[in-house]
Amino acid sequence: MAPDKTVSYHYDAGMDGLYVWLRQPPAVVCVEPEDGIAIRIDACTDEFVGYTIVDFCRRFPDRNPAEIRIPLAPQFALAPICAILAGEQAEVVSSAAP
Repeated sequence: MAPDKTVSYHYDAGMDGLYVWLRQPPAVVCVEPEDGIAIRIDACTDEFVGYTIVDFCRRFPDRNPAEIRIPLAPQFALAPICAILAGEQAEVVSSAAP
């Protein structure tokens, strides 16, 4: 099955946290491939469903969006990071935090 590439996100400036999700299943398992990055996996299907980045601005100051990589996250799911760093709205849906 081809993944639905609708990516929703919320950036909380006060907490400097970026929350990105494809869908919100009833139960998730979080994997932290590196400090401050949590990958969300559907607990029933083991599918990637989103990620959270703590200290987003500190982590990505003046970075080229094309150079951003997050372990275990599919490339299309990085669109919110690229949009925020480029100062534009990419093909993503900005929404309330999960």
